[in-house]
Amino acid sequence: MKLTGLQTLYRSMRDQGMGRVKFRYKLNHLMFECLFFADVEPFELVMGCLGHNFAIFVEVRRGFEITPYIEPKATFYALCDALKQGGGSQHRFDPTTFFVEFNRHIPQHATPDQAPTPDDVVRHYPDIEDAQKRFFCGWLDNNKQGNRVSLANLDKTRRLLGQCAHDFAQRRNQSTRWTHIQQDAKTFFMPD
Repeated sequence: MKLTGLQTLYRSMRDQGMGRVKFRYKLNHLMFECLFFADVEPFELVMGCLGHNFAIFVEVRRGFEITPYIEPKATFYALCDALKQGGGSQHRFDPTTFFVEFNRHIPQHATPDQAPTPDDVVRHYPDIEDAQKRFFCGWLDNNKQGNRVSLANLDKTRRLLGQCAHDFAQRRNQSTRWTHIQQDAKTFFMPD
């Protein structure tokens, strides 16, 4: 299945130099916070259901193709329950219909104020290293101590800041530093 709406949104993002965007989607009584990551390969779509404890993670392949399944089964059943379209319902849930409807409501244009923050991302990836530390506060040069940047730190960097920051950190053996204290947060920068 092709998500043509993401293709249009991606063009707008690319024109503005954006690698990530956040937008909302309402279906019946449910509100989803959607994150689209076009700075990773393959692209990723995350649909977090606000007020419920689940998120849908979708791999977006070349040509904006997705497989219209919702996995794992626990997420599928949580969505069915939230939509009141579960086993005893007269209205059976169909993932293809769900994604067709979603595709019709994807915004066509992105604006810089729609760029997700690391805080937006960590809500949907609670298994990130030190998830409570979600505010960027600088870089650590591992070369000075003779250490290597950890795989967990690289994963957190990729998730919260994007592929470009991850590749830089890996190439230069730099770790991103994070804090749980918002006042200690710094605007993200790439070191010289």
